[in-house]
Formats: sequence, structure tokens, C-alpha cells
Amino acid sequence: MYTIQDAMAILHANTTGVVIMAALTYGLGFLAYLTGLYMQLKNREFPMYFWCHCWYFGHDFTFAMLFHMWWKDVGFWLFKVMCIGCWLFVVIELVCLYLTVKYERNFNWGKYFKDKTVSERQAWVMGIAGYATGLIIFVALRKILGDPMCFVLMSSTLFICGLTIKYNTKERKYINRGSRFLCFAVIVMIIPAFLPPGLGLFTTMVPALNQPAYYVLGALAILNAIDFIRITFQLPTKEQYLAEGGDIPYREEWETKTA
Repeated sequence: MYTIQDAMAILHANTTGVVIMAALTYGLGFLAYLTGLYMQLKNREFPMYFWCHCWYFGHDFTFAMLFHMWWKDVGFWLFKVMCIGCWLFVVIELVCLYLTVKYERNFNWGKYFKDKTVSERQAWVMGIAGYATGLIIFVALRKILGDPMCFVLMSSTLFICGLTIKYNTKERKYINRGSRFLCFAVIVMIIPAFLPPGLGLFTTMVPALNQPAYYVLGALAILNAIDFIRITFQLPTKEQYLAEGGDIPYREEWETKTA
């Protein structure tokens, strides 16, 4: 699809523009993800599906492990900073895995077990297997697609978030503190990722993405993220949901935390 030399030629031809686009794209991506982390720490519930964690871990770990390429083959400071950032997010993903196993194991994996109850040991097996699967898929697709600098697959993490985040909330049947801010964070994160060359990082660095099909994917993700706003005004808060007799698969852990 492209080579490192192709991408670096584009970068050196418009260094300031690419740096600004990268800062905007990755900065807003971090904003959305850190909002999700805050919600998991505050509410003991991550607002995205666990398999999204697996895909993000695949991206972050792969990008972080390419440090030789970023320091030697590429050698541009922007990618060194991004590599360090991905190491940080690998740690964050491991924290998210721990919290998911501890507090959300029945929500994420209960449907795979006969009595809908998942032990911590079973959850660790499922969680580690999920992370390993995400990493293997990411590494394989990077090679198959010819995406040496992970631009194409990075854009997929943003698309997946925008496309699916509303379904996680609908499945829970209530909203948590931070849900509406997350709507805003996700929308402003996705838009720059699907802008045309000169405005969007991915279409600028990978000219092959500058085609209608790519923008259709972006529009689909943005529309679903906007619909997430509507959903947050239709659903009750967790407290209201519980007061009305709603059931949470891991309610005992949640009540212990809030006691």
C-alpha cells in the first residue's frame, strides 16, 4: 500500500502540517480513550466492548515494539514520541484488563458460560487470550496490507470506536457519569481521521486512502457516534436503572465498590 520512504517523503515535504495533523489525531484519540479509562476507574465499567481493548492492545503493542524502526529507520522525533506514548498505553491496557477481570467479567464473558457466572481465573484466561488474538491479527494485517507505519490500522481503531460504542451502552441499558462527554470526545476524535489530504493525517500520509470508500467508512462511524448522543438522553442513569429494579450481572461487585 505504501513504503516508509513514501511516507517520509510526504512528511518532509510538509513537516509542519503533518506534525499538526498527527498531534490533533493522536491527541484527540488519547482524549477519548482517557475518558473511557476515567469512566472505568470511576464506575468500574469501560464504555466499550472488551474486544475493542484487544484491538487497541494489538495496535499499541505492535507500534511500541517497532522502536528500532522509529529510532533508526525513520528517525523522526514525532514517531519516537508516539512510540513512547504507545508504551504508556500498553500499561494502561493492562490496567484495563485487570479492572475488567475484577469488575466486568460477567458482563463481558458470562454469555459464554452455562451459569452466566465467570470466575476470576476464567476471566484471566479469556482476557489474555483476547489480547493475544488482537495482537496476532494486528501483526498479520499490518503485513498483509503493507502498512509498515500502522497508519491504516490506526485509523481502524478510531472507526471501530465510533461504530460500536453506542451498542455497548444500549446493551447495559443505562448511562454512567461521563457518557455524554465521551460522546463529544469520540466525535471530535473521528472527524480529523477521515478528512481529505492536507487536512487528515491518514489520507495525507497514505494517498491510497483518498477514495470514496474510505470516506464512507468515516461517515458511518461519525453518524453512529452522533446517534450515541441521542441514546444517552433516552437511557436512565445507573442509579435510576437500579432504583427501577434493573439488573446488572455483576451488581454485587458494584455495590461493594460504592458502599
